[in-house]
Parts: sequence; C-alpha cells; structure tokens
Amino acid sequence: MNAEENISALCFKKGGILVDEFEHIFSNIFQRYTPLYREIVKLLVNGPRETTEISYELQVAITGLLSEYLEELSLCGFIKRDFTWNIKTGQDSRLSHYRLSDNYLRFYLCYIKKYKSKIDRGNFEFTSIAALPEWGSIFGLQFENLILNNRRVIQELLNIKSEDIISDNPFFQRHAAKQLGCQIDYMVQTKFNTLYVCEIKFSKNLIGIDIIKEMQQKIDLLKRPKGFSCRPVLIHVNGITDDLLESDYFAAIIDFSQFL
Repeated sequence: MNAEENISALCFKKGGILVDEFEHIFSNIFQRYTPLYREIVKLLVNGPRETTEISYELQVAITGLLSEYLEELSLCGFIKRDFTWNIKTGQDSRLSHYRLSDNYLRFYLCYIKKYKSKIDRGNFEFTSIAALPEWGSIFGLQFENLILNNRRVIQELLNIKSEDIISDNPFFQRHAAKQLGCQIDYMVQTKFNTLYVCEIKFSKNLIGIDIIKEMQQKIDLLKRPKGFSCRPVLIHVNGITDDLLESDYFAAIIDFSQFL
C-alpha cells in the first residue's frame, strides 16, 4: 500500500488502529477523568499559547490544577513547553509557549474526530490528504513539529556543533514600549554571536521569492545586541522557485523531503 492507502486503513476505516486511539490514550494514561486535559489539547491544535492565554481562553485559574495538568501533558509528551530566551545573556526567559507536540492528536482532532460517526458506520470515503479541509495550514504545524523534533539534523546540516550552541528553540519576543513583537519558527544562537533564523515552510506550491520579504521583516524586528549577525535559513519540503534560489538571500536552504 502507498502512504495514502495506509492513512485510509489506519485512520478512516472502521476498526482502524488509530480511529479509537485517542480515547485509549486519555483513559489509560490519566487515572482521573476530566475534560480539562482534552480542552487544553484542543486549544493547542491551531498553534502555541502562553499559560496566560490558556487560562483566559479556558476560563481556568492560572495556578493550581491548570499548572498541574500542563505539567502532566508535558511529561507524557503530548505538549511541549518552549522557552524563549535573552539573546544578550543566552539565558532562558520566563516567557514560554505551550505547543501540541504529538502529531497524532492534532490529526485526530482535526480530521478523524470530525468524521468519526461516519467512520464507525463504515460510510466515510477517504480520497486523499489534499481533499481534507485546511490541510495546508494543519500540515504546516505538523511539519514544524517534525523539524523541532529533529533539530539535531538541522544543526548538522548547518555545520553547527553541539558545543557551540548557546540556545536553540522557537523564539518569540513580546510587543513592548521599545520593541515590536516577532516570532521565529526556530532559531539557533551560537557562541560566535551568530543567530541562525530558520523559517519552516510547508507549502502546496513551490515557495517563491516573496518569502524573502517575510523573512527580512522578522529579522528587522528581532531585537539583538550589537555585534550579532543573522543567517536566514529556509526549511521546506515541496520545492522552491528558480528565482528564489538565484536570489542567494538565504544562507542555507534545506529540503527536508530527503529525510521523509
């Protein structure tokens, strides 16, 4: 079977192994039944959130149970807490995002759950990944997770030694009086005052030269001490246009499809 036939058999056919796995996960791993675990996971499906945002959107106090549940979900590997950091000192900031790090959970909540009643009746016909609603944006988040879970591969392709890394993670800075907010998919800071600013891009089409403007805006907004250099890096999976390649803007362009 090809990849899409496997997806159909596992996820969209009655009795498929992954059709009911979501319910098994939450009933087997967490001893107490509570909807809060599920609500946290659902909230993170469409992107990362700070603790304050999770508290506000779920209307749950920021201390007590919420912190405990976030910690338990993190320990189980379902979500990941990514700390940003102070570029000048290289130390982790108190600011952090939680992101959904388990790609199965996102796929289940976006697609399997939506059609589960039809799947259970044997009435759902899976045609292709591309036919799933909003698959481009959802798979963009899945691709980001894949890269972050394999960051050492990226570091090796960029010829960055582990001992030279000061910090690496998704990076974000809040809007403040003297700075605008910005968010970077993945950034590596080395002891040589070099910042590898990585754009992780999943696209149904070839990525064109417009990505340069988008990338440069992020670099311009990034508040950094004097003496730091930025090396823009593009990580993609579906190809780039000739004019983007010829622009010679990016310090490195990584086609991750070679590892899939």
